[in-house]
Amino acid sequence: MTGRNRSHTRMPWPVVLVAVFGAATAGTATAQEPATVWVDTRSGVYYCAGSREHGGTTEGRYLAETDARRRGYRPDGGRACGPLPENTGESGRGMDSRTLLPDTVPAAPVGDTVSCLLVRVVDGSTIECAAGGHVRLIGADTPEHSQEPFATAAAAALAALLPGGALVLLETDAQPLDQYDRTLAYVWYEGQLVNWLLVRHGWAASLRQAPNLRYADLFDAAEIRARGEVRGLWSVMGFECRPFDRRRRAC
Repeated sequence: MTGRNRSHTRMPWPVVLVAVFGAATAGTATAQEPATVWVDTRSGVYYCAGSREHGGTTEGRYLAETDARRRGYRPDGGRACGPLPENTGESGRGMDSRTLLPDTVPAAPVGDTVSCLLVRVVDGSTIECAAGGHVRLIGADTPEHSQEPFATAAAAALAALLPGGALVLLETDAQPLDQYDRTLAYVWYEGQLVNWLLVRHGWAASLRQAPNLRYADLFDAAEIRARGEVRGLWSVMGFECRPFDRRRRAC
C-alpha cells in the first residue's frame, strides 16, 4: 500500500485492489519496452491495447505487462500482448494461471479418483459437479464472502483454472465428506493439482485439515514461496486475517 494509507479495512472494498497495486506505467510502450496493459483489478484479468476493454472496466489501472504478470494477473484469452523478456521463461503464448512454477508437485493422483463434469465455480475453494453436488478443495483456504474483494478475486482465479464444462478428476483422502456433506477432494485438471496451484499463486492459504493431509506439506511449502514472492492476494494484504481465523471470529 501507499505510505498515506496502509489499512485496507478503512477503504471501500471496490477500490481496495486499485489502491494497492503499484503506480501506473507512464508513457507509450515501444518495441523495447513491455506492453502497457489495462488491469481489471476486480476480475484479475488484463487486456491488451486496442481491445474493447482496454481502459474501459469499472475498476482498473495501467501497468507494464511484465509487472501485471508478476503480480498474478492473467491475460485475456491467455496470450501475451507484447514480447516478454527472455528471462521470464515464458513463451509468446504467455504464462496462464496453470503454468507450473519450479516446485515439487505431484505429477498424478496418488489415490483413487472419480470424474466430475464441472457445472460452476461456487467460490474460491468450492466447485459444483453435475453428479455429486458441491466439492470443497482440500487444503486450499480462500477468503470468506465477508472478506471482499479478496473472495471475488480468489473465485475468479479458480474460474480461470477450471473452465465451465471441464472434466476434472476428484481424489479423496481419509475423510471424504465434511459436516455439510460436501465432498472433500483434491481436484486434478489436465494433469495438474488445482488445490496446489491456488496456494502457489497466492489465491489461497494453506490449511491443514486432519485427517486429510496427503499433500499438506506441499501446500505449506507452496504458501511459503507464494508469500515470499508476494503473489496473488499476498500482494494486497488479502490474508492479513486468514480465512480460518475469520470463520472462528478471531479477526
